[in-house]
Amino acid sequence: MSQEPSPDRLELYTRVLQNEGEVKARLVVNPVLPEEEAIFELINALQEALRPVTPDAAFKARLRGHLMDSAQREQNFRLLRIPATEKRIRLPWIAASAAVLGATATLAGAYAVWRWNAGRQAA
Repeated sequence: MSQEPSPDRLELYTRVLQNEGEVKARLVVNPVLPEEEAIFELINALQEALRPVTPDAAFKARLRGHLMDSAQREQNFRLLRIPATEKRIRLPWIAASAAVLGATATLAGAYAVWRWNAGRQAA
């Protein structure tokens, strides 16, 4: 027989021990092999030592307050965000047209200033 306990049996034993208790766990893995006995005893000792601790009422109240504040902030953030359907459509030809119009106005203004200076010098 193998000297290594089966991981599946150990996992099953631990799970049944946690949910059903030691007696039910022993029945599930019966017969307990001699090489598994020490490990099952260790699992039982850990199960006894590692009892779940219930948080006190003050901790629960603080945790609830923090969670409620966080949920409210998240809800406010979602309400303030601009939905994706309302995004403005950006058309590249509008920007290009504005750039061409601005360049034309600048050239026209420069030409007018040049003609005005040329007219003043001639007079």
